[in-house]
Amino acid sequence: MDFFETVNSRYSYRGDFTPEKLKKDEIKKILEAGISAPAGMHTYTTNYVAIDDPQLIEEMGKFMSNNGTKTAPFVLVILSENKTGKGSMNFEIENYSAAVENILLAVTALGYSTVWTEGICRTAVVNNGIRRLLNVPLNKTIKAVLPIGRAKNPESPKHRQRIEDCVTFNHF
Repeated sequence: MDFFETVNSRYSYRGDFTPEKLKKDEIKKILEAGISAPAGMHTYTTNYVAIDDPQLIEEMGKFMSNNGTKTAPFVLVILSENKTGKGSMNFEIENYSAAVENILLAVTALGYSTVWTEGICRTAVVNNGIRRLLNVPLNKTIKAVLPIGRAKNPESPKHRQRIEDCVTFNHF
């Protein structure tokens, strides 16, 4: 799949997954895609908890409203750390967001599906539950949970904005 085909094929999948496991080399490619994302002023603020243990995934699923998390054969938890670089610049949000986007594209390019689940991670029950389950240190923030696998009921990308609706050239 070429780059633009990957970008245009990517969509957020919230359904159940097949039990098919990801291959170790595919997991490595997905992780490398995230790690290869830009990091503002080389402030590496993003960490990953890669989960392929079915029992741990089942426990994770109890905290998530997305049923896909319970059936995914692989789950990535994205963590970030609030670090400042030169001149007190902070790129925490940009760093983990770039990493997640790279991961979403890698997952799509490999023929798998996922969804960027972030909002629910901000709730105390989910955040504290995941933190305890995965032994996440207090200096790390749980930013997102990405259930990854082969979609049981594949979908197509939803409608996206047209260039004419969101882009102007030279002036707004």
